[in-house]
Amino acid sequence: MTETTPAPMAESQQLAARYTAAQVLARQRRRELVRGLCKKAVCIAMVCVTLIPFYISFIYSIKYKNEITVSHLAWPQHPTLSNYVRVITENEQFLVGIKNSVLTTIPTILLLMVICSMASWVLARNETPFYNFLYTLLTMGTLIPFQCIMLPLYLNMFNAGLVSTNIGFVIARSGLQVSISILVITSFVKTVPREMEEAAVIDGCGKLQTFWRIVFPLLKPINATQLVLNTVYVWNDYNTAVVLLRDKASRTLPLAQIVYFNENTSELNLAFAFFIMAMLPILILYFCLQKYVVSGVMSGAVKG
Repeated sequence: MTETTPAPMAESQQLAARYTAAQVLARQRRRELVRGLCKKAVCIAMVCVTLIPFYISFIYSIKYKNEITVSHLAWPQHPTLSNYVRVITENEQFLVGIKNSVLTTIPTILLLMVICSMASWVLARNETPFYNFLYTLLTMGTLIPFQCIMLPLYLNMFNAGLVSTNIGFVIARSGLQVSISILVITSFVKTVPREMEEAAVIDGCGKLQTFWRIVFPLLKPINATQLVLNTVYVWNDYNTAVVLLRDKASRTLPLAQIVYFNENTSELNLAFAFFIMAMLPILILYFCLQKYVVSGVMSGAVKG
């Protein structure tokens, strides 16, 4: 009798241990489930908060003027696209703003992509004190507020006869974006292996051939990232535009929207239709290149 009693006790202890382990596992699963639900709830709340301005802009743009004061944020009973048509046909500043925004944004983006890519490659491949000092000097522009250079910028452009011109705006906006572009692209270039460039040199390629045939194609992710970011900065730029573009014929879209903040303040439906159409090209560009934006930022953050 004394020899057989420990077996049931051992079995009961094993069952108790299994039961305890099952309870602990169930608690962990419940905690993970609650944690996952909380994360999803927070993400959904953040998405809703982010989409509220877009929702307000869109419903105001498809309402009649009298319906805005009656229904406020409710969905319109009679949605209309006539506001968009009126902005295009009646507001000449919209077409002028579109033309000037395109004529200033595209050259600025191309200049930054070519010049900053070449400069970043040279700075990343030469780690001598001179090039390190040059890199520090170029990137220090990110620390200077625009208000500090606003007056000198206007005076220099005025003396050069470039005020209220697309060329002047392109030059100014390109210079303002050089620092951040070089900072980001140089960090990415450091992740590109040197062996491919050395192989190109052995095959007889010069500096320019090595850059355009080997290095530049490898910069596609970061260049796509800079394409989106610089387009957003230049397309939506208001501070530089309000300083340099003084004439109505030279206004870009951010300045052309001023017309709805004075005698036409009551035309909120037209104003929001204007805002939606001004924002649409940027949204389309971002959604087309968003995968490159993420990959470019993450790759550039690996080594810097």
